[in-house]
Amino acid sequence: MKKINNFTNPIIVMKFGGTSLRDKESRSQALQHICNHYKSGKQIVVVVSAMGRKGEPYATDTLISLMKNVGESIDPAELDSVISIGETLSAAYFSHLLCQNGLASESFSGSKAGIVTDNNPGNAEILKIDPLRLLSSLKLGKIPVVAGFQGVNSEGDIRTLGRGGSDTSAVALGSAIDAELVEIYSDVDGIANCDPSIIPEASYMDYVSLPQVLSMANEGSKVIHPRAIQASIKSKTTIVLRNTFNKNKGTTIFHDTSKYNISQFALAHRLEMTLIKIKRKTDFKKDFPEMIMIDEKRCLLKNDVYLERKINELKQIYGPISKEKDWATISVIFDKPAKKSTKVPGTEIIPSSENVICYLLKENILAASMRFLFNHYQLLF
Repeated sequence: MKKINNFTNPIIVMKFGGTSLRDKESRSQALQHICNHYKSGKQIVVVVSAMGRKGEPYATDTLISLMKNVGESIDPAELDSVISIGETLSAAYFSHLLCQNGLASESFSGSKAGIVTDNNPGNAEILKIDPLRLLSSLKLGKIPVVAGFQGVNSEGDIRTLGRGGSDTSAVALGSAIDAELVEIYSDVDGIANCDPSIIPEASYMDYVSLPQVLSMANEGSKVIHPRAIQASIKSKTTIVLRNTFNKNKGTTIFHDTSKYNISQFALAHRLEMTLIKIKRKTDFKKDFPEMIMIDEKRCLLKNDVYLERKINELKQIYGPISKEKDWATISVIFDKPAKKSTKVPGTEIIPSSENVICYLLKENILAASMRFLFNHYQLLF
């Protein structure tokens, strides 16, 4: 691959999530990780999420609530304009913080960073990145701080990348500038083999293959956005997920499976799903690729701010529909083709990829079903 940059020292992209930026103490921990790389001679690009979580003033969910309080039916393009403010503010604030601590810095919006997307509000895909201004900033000895989760379409309108989109921003930028490494910082120690809040004895994986972690992300695990993983495939950029609040080495996502002999399983789950039923057979994926297809008459949609708009689009295409909330899925993900499935009371196995067994169930039995599956597969590994 043709080299984009001509720097002697390697470039590292460091992405910090909302919990890593929510208060003074958190930001000081993030700053320390940056200083450690800076002192070792690395060139650094920082990507930031909006500061904090729901209820905190600049968090994405807080900005969504600001709009929802006026009315539930929100124009996705207008919503993009509002929720992108969180990351833009975060980038400028954190750049200022770096400067105040003796590190020359410059903030970048998605547009300024050269990120061009398609025209899909709320779930845009990155089409290309022109990193010229970013590289120029690096050459001047500055640390660029980029607002994650956003870019602009061909008309210059702000478009956001969907939940977890700052991960995608970081990895896509890393690929565009030939970064040696992308580090994604949060408040957990890496990638666990299931949700520790449901299974307390879940363990963090030191290494995980790209195919397995991509399946985990596609099946609902919030460890990293699926598009972020896909963005690393061509450049084979190494991704490490680390905890902002300690020095643990985290989890490394590797591309070359021939170098590792690892056999492990993981569980992922989705909550707040709405079950959609129509009267005639169809292929939902043709019109709505983001849907989870159960069969020719049923699919699942996430119960989020975009739900009602998507349901109206479904009605226009397929006619009358029924909807039922409080559904969930649990997926068992293997690093090789899936092992034999096991029966779980109250669930239905639905289609998924060859290394995944996916169960459909009601939310009220999710914890018990997770425990059943964890205990079962733990004995096989």
